[in-house]
Amino acid sequence: MKYHFHKFTKHLSRLAVLFCLITASGTVKAQSYDNYRSLLEDNSVKISQTNLPIVFINVDGKMILKDNYILAKMKIIHNGDGNLNYGDTIAHPGQTVNYEGWIALRYRGNTSFSGSNKKPYAFKTLKTNVLPDDGGEKDKVKLLGMGKDNKWAMLAPWCDRSMIRDVLSFELGRPWFDFTPHTRFCEVILDGTYYGVYILTERVSKGKQRLDLHDPGEDEGDLTGDYHVQIDRSDDPYYESKYHPWTDFDGSVDYWKTIKYQYKDPEDDEWADFPKGAKEALHREIDKMEDAFASDDYTNAETGYRKYIDVNSFIDYMLSTEVAMNIDGYRLSTNLYKHSETRAKNEGIDPRWKMSLWDFNIAWGNANYFNGDRTNVWHYTFNQREHNDPEQLPFYWYKLLNDTTYVNQMKQRWADYRQSNYSDEQLYATIDSLTTLLTSGGAVDRNQRAWRIIGRWGVWPSPYTADSYEEEIAYLKSWIGKRLSFMDKALLPKESFSYDIVEIKNGFNADLIAEDRPTEERTSDGVDGNYVFYSESFQADGGLASDRTINSDGSDAIYRLQPYDANNALLLQQSTAEGTLTLASPISTKEVCVLATSANGSSDVDVVINYDDGSKSNEQSLNIPDWYCTSPDGSEGISGLGRIERGSRRVASGYDFALYEFPLPANEKKNVASVTFKFKSWGGTRASIYALSAAKQSSAVKEITTRQTSDSSLEPAIYSLDGTRLGSLQRGINIVRQADGTVKKIVVR
Repeated sequence: MKYHFHKFTKHLSRLAVLFCLITASGTVKAQSYDNYRSLLEDNSVKISQTNLPIVFINVDGKMILKDNYILAKMKIIHNGDGNLNYGDTIAHPGQTVNYEGWIALRYRGNTSFSGSNKKPYAFKTLKTNVLPDDGGEKDKVKLLGMGKDNKWAMLAPWCDRSMIRDVLSFELGRPWFDFTPHTRFCEVILDGTYYGVYILTERVSKGKQRLDLHDPGEDEGDLTGDYHVQIDRSDDPYYESKYHPWTDFDGSVDYWKTIKYQYKDPEDDEWADFPKGAKEALHREIDKMEDAFASDDYTNAETGYRKYIDVNSFIDYMLSTEVAMNIDGYRLSTNLYKHSETRAKNEGIDPRWKMSLWDFNIAWGNANYFNGDRTNVWHYTFNQREHNDPEQLPFYWYKLLNDTTYVNQMKQRWADYRQSNYSDEQLYATIDSLTTLLTSGGAVDRNQRAWRIIGRWGVWPSPYTADSYEEEIAYLKSWIGKRLSFMDKALLPKESFSYDIVEIKNGFNADLIAEDRPTEERTSDGVDGNYVFYSESFQADGGLASDRTINSDGSDAIYRLQPYDANNALLLQQSTAEGTLTLASPISTKEVCVLATSANGSSDVDVVINYDDGSKSNEQSLNIPDWYCTSPDGSEGISGLGRIERGSRRVASGYDFALYEFPLPANEKKNVASVTFKFKSWGGTRASIYALSAAKQSSAVKEITTRQTSDSSLEPAIYSLDGTRLGSLQRGINIVRQADGTVKKIVVR
């Protein structure tokens, strides 16, 4: 275990910057390439009026730096929620100034800085025009209704073309965490140039309105807290855990990897201001938590990990990370904090480690690496899947998931989430509220003119490029719908569903399954242009069932393929970019499952469910993997299939091909009449759709858990969650104790 100092390199960095400025010819009057002014697509955009606050920043042409603060002025115009704000302050005098004063300004972020043309800022509000490094004082102020503080951030949505992923995560997490950052969308004008939509946000930091941390030793000299650390890379001073990450749930250790706890509150250069031994005391607090996890008796309620962590806080962090598939979660930008034991005793607060949320711009299906766009992968399996990455999950997440009590508590917490602000209705309403705020006053359009980010290909690490802002939001909603379905199936008690085969009346346009030889005469095209699937009557190994029925490998869905001697697939490629499968008769279902595959690479396909009343679902996006599948991962409806070249009499070697399954949420209060598929890919890929299945819930009453008590002579009774005895089953969750001692949790919808 060790800790690291970077002050010397910071001083070298500052000297290098000063040297460059001194030796440069002329005065710097524009930002460099790294400082991005030249990267604006249109620097003539103006704000006439907007429903968002306007932030004016004046650096007087000075270079904005990454590692060091520069002096700047800031003015915020905000005439109140529901009122317009005007960019021309001369033509519109008398507007409400929310803040006007000096700030210390720099760029912030890692990949959000290096991978974006539009750069995020960190700033501190000041009392005078003197930087803190030069003896100036910081000034705690309220900004746009947020709590008084002096540390702020301006997030710069770039790869997140919805511009709402961070804010959405914070809003969804707010009821569950002690602290999540408050945010305000705004539009920024720097030195008279429009820079687009930003997110002014509180930081996860010390402050009475934030983590509310005392200085070490402030509470009667107690050095057991307060502390705030962040698990991240080694680019800031850190304490290194004495435990290594696990590579799997069996306790296998990766001795080449380490876990780093960066110092956040106090920061590394502040330790000298606190009592001797404060930093070492922090290290001991981390060690005590990790030692409890590492012990053989770690699940002991009195001496195990529960003594050192707020379990609900860790569960909430885990659920927030997993539902968003935040690939940075657990291992980067992961905040932990605690309060001292003396303060806890004096104030009646919890001294155990808690967590907060930060950094979700490449979450919610917005990363094309580490499976970030997948809806059916758990991020907590990162160490197994991505063991070569240097930043791994701490070992204790695997210990938690090996504890059945923790897992059951997490499942119940997810059930609570889904009945509150994570319900489909409330979650999508939150998205609509945020996007309306951005679109109703023209902010999205102005940001697009300045940056032309929507429709731009090659934006790292976006897996999906839409042609419009509306399509970006449709992709986000579609991804969320599939993610919720995946997590519900895993974490909620299994509902009693019956899956129905969906009979298709028309819409198939190609025969891609050979039932006999010669294959060229028995098929009309190839899945990839050359090769086709075949039936069991053609060859048993690798063949599709003779009765055309497929029972999914990954779910309970059941499909029936079309006859093999007729058109049995909807083939989509650039020449046939859209097609609709019409049902033989409309059906009511909460979920439509699609059986499909792609060839010549993966394909993007947008799907709309059409109801018999003329209404449509939101557009949902599918990324269909290539049919060559050597390592099934659970997304397959059926794998181990063979293929044969059209015109050949010999089956190709290897049974490594698959049809994939995609569950799509539907409005079960309406009747599905048809499903429309729109091909979105380029470069010669092909998508083919083969069948649909429909899920129905069999009962409005759902049994959640069953256990046997030791007493079999009890009277039957029904209770609410808070222990109140009820006369009959009520809507919501009921605890039912039967005469034989069986206790069941029943949900009535």
